[in-house]
This record gives sequence, C-alpha cells and structure tokens, in this order.
Amino acid sequence: MLQRLGTAPTIATWIVLISLLVLANLIGNASPYIYLIVLVIAWPFLFMDADARHAMNRWESYAYLCAFLFMLVAFIFAAGGWEHFENVGNFLPYLLFIPTIGLLDRSARPNNTLIVATLALVGAIIALGTAVYDVHILGIRRVVGLFNTTNPFAMASVMLGFLSLMGFWAIKGWRRFIFFVGPLVATYAVILAGTRAAILIIMALCVLFAIFVGVKLSNRGRLILAGAAVLAGSVGVAGVIALGADTRAFQAIESIYLFLTEGQAIDRSVAIRLELYRGGILAFFDAPIFGHGWRHHVQAARPYMMDPSIAEHVARWSHLHNDYINFAALAGIFGLASYFIYLLVPIVATWRSERDSQHHARLYGGFVVSACYAIYGIFGSAFAAELLLCFGAVFTAVLLGFCKDRPRA
Repeated sequence: MLQRLGTAPTIATWIVLISLLVLANLIGNASPYIYLIVLVIAWPFLFMDADARHAMNRWESYAYLCAFLFMLVAFIFAAGGWEHFENVGNFLPYLLFIPTIGLLDRSARPNNTLIVATLALVGAIIALGTAVYDVHILGIRRVVGLFNTTNPFAMASVMLGFLSLMGFWAIKGWRRFIFFVGPLVATYAVILAGTRAAILIIMALCVLFAIFVGVKLSNRGRLILAGAAVLAGSVGVAGVIALGADTRAFQAIESIYLFLTEGQAIDRSVAIRLELYRGGILAFFDAPIFGHGWRHHVQAARPYMMDPSIAEHVARWSHLHNDYINFAALAGIFGLASYFIYLLVPIVATWRSERDSQHHARLYGGFVVSACYAIYGIFGSAFAAELLLCFGAVFTAVLLGFCKDRPRA
C-alpha cells in the first residue's frame, strides 16, 4: 500500500524527525502538533500495509496501549468522579509510538543513527540560540522560548544535547567528537533557563555516557577514562557549588543538602514543591487504587499542606510538580503502573532489540530518554507540557524503527 503513495511516506518520515528534534525548542509545544497531524493522517494507510502492520505488531505497542488503558480505568473509577474526564486524552500521545514505528520502520538504514544524532545536535544548537535571544537580547531573566515554558525547555535541551552523542558511535575518526558540542550547548542553555533539576540530569547523563564509552574500551582505557571522569566530576561539582550563589541552575546540590540536613527549603519555589509532595503522598493513601482524578488530586492534597498560603496558591494547579507523586495521587496504583511502563519501555526495548551495528547507540538513546524522564519526574512534571508528553514514546519508536540496519519486515 505505501509503495503506491510514492515519496509521501519518505516526506512524512522527515517531517516527523525534523519536528521532533530540530523544532522542539524552536517552536516548543507547537512542534508535537506537526508530527501528530502527520501520524494521524498516516495511521489508516499504515493499517492497510502488510509490512507496516507487521512493524506495529510488537510488544512495545501493546505496552504503551496498556499504559493508556491503565489511565483510562483510573479516570473511570477515580474518587473525584467524572469531572474533567476528558483530560484522559492528555495520555493519548502514548499511542503515537504505534504509527511512528509503522512509518519509520521501512526507512531503516545502517547510517540512520548519524542522521538522528545530527538532527538532535541541530536542535540543541537552536535551543542555545533561543536561550541567548531570550536572556541576552530580550532581557528575560529565565528562558521561556516560543510556545514553551522554562522547565520543559530545559528538559528538552538536555535530551537533545545528550541524544546527539549517539553520533559518537555512528562514525569513526575525529568527526565523532563534533557531537560533544551537543551537551556543551545544552548545558549553557540550561544555565540560562535556571532550571536546577536539569543540572542534576546533566550530571547523571555524563556518568551514563562515560559508562557507555567505557564498556567499549580496553582495561587500560577504562582506567584512563575513570581517572578523567573523577577529575572532570570533581571540577564540575566544585564549579556547581562555587557558582550556586549567583547562578540559579547551580543551586540544585545546595538545595538538596539544605533540605536533608536542616529540613528547610532554599527558596519559596522549593517550599511549594515540598508542600505539594507532602500533600500528594498523603492524598494517595486516601485513594490508593484509582486515585482522585484530574485536578481533584491537587485538591485532595491541599488539606495536608502545612502552609495555608501555599495551599491557597496551588488551588488551580493541575499537577504536583513530581511525576511519581502526581501519577499516584491522580490515578493510584494504576497511574504508577502506567508511569513505570512509560519509563521502562525505552530501556527494555532497546536492550532487547537487534544486535546490529547501531545497537550500542540505540541502547544509549533509550537510557538517555528514560533517565531524563525519571530524574526530571522527581522535581517536576514532564506530562504537563505537550513537548515532553509526546517526545518519549515517539523517540522510542525512532530508536527501534529508524535507528537500525534493516526494516523488521
């Protein structure tokens, strides 16, 4: 069926890749709607194509479907009733994995990891350009971006920057080091955004990248890498601590240390989060199976907040600034199951994928996506912005369907 459409599937593939990676922080939350429209239009044609159906008929597709159905069941039986039930549609992007892999599988080629890494690098550079424009030209204190907000901008910048490092294994020689530009520009974009959680993600991803490099080295090479990593890590942590007083993004470690040692919040932003966490955890125990439902989970958390001013401040909020607590209070055990499926599929799927020439880079990409969502979810909600809500499932499909040597069919 797809062969009859000529170049249309190829054009659709490039639109998905460019809107996912290059346009992510150029037009922010508008970018997912571009590939959403393409995938929705393509879906009927994919079902009529035998090869595409074969590509879509895989356990990962059913895993994302189960993740959505868990949320649907929780919304149906939520303690807060059916008010705001239509917001279960916010989790439909889970299902975008299915048409994405059906579309991209036919384009699998040995050099596709290099294409994805290059597009991610371009996206990271654009993110830096957007950050510089907002802060140094417009004079905005923290980066907002176009059709975007600060924290999702920072999260997307980090993912793009470190996903570009997939190119390190895609080519040989000195050119592979060009992709080191990705994390560097992403880090500066995060500094301009002032997102503290993103700095912690960067530190974790540096360790992750070092591990993936190390497993390919000799024993002597691993010793050299370990020494260099310890030195770089020491300098990095010292820099974060030294600059923390003047640079908001570097206050992450100080903020955690102050809370663990003295039980205090470094500023009102952290104080609000701590109240949300406390209230959300206690609200979960009030409705542990199906949760309270959309927005009702925030209302259920408010009576447990010790600061009345914060309880009043968050009255109209839609999330609890922590994805683990948010899914628990929102949808109970069903919500947690849905969330952990979302986190684990990229790692498990890439680990079990074909052991071809792109497997190592593909596995690294899966770990990056899961690590970003898992760490960011401790301090914020990736599911409160279309940009991040759609990215995980769609990029996992890119890894499994596009970044491999040959089509599944």
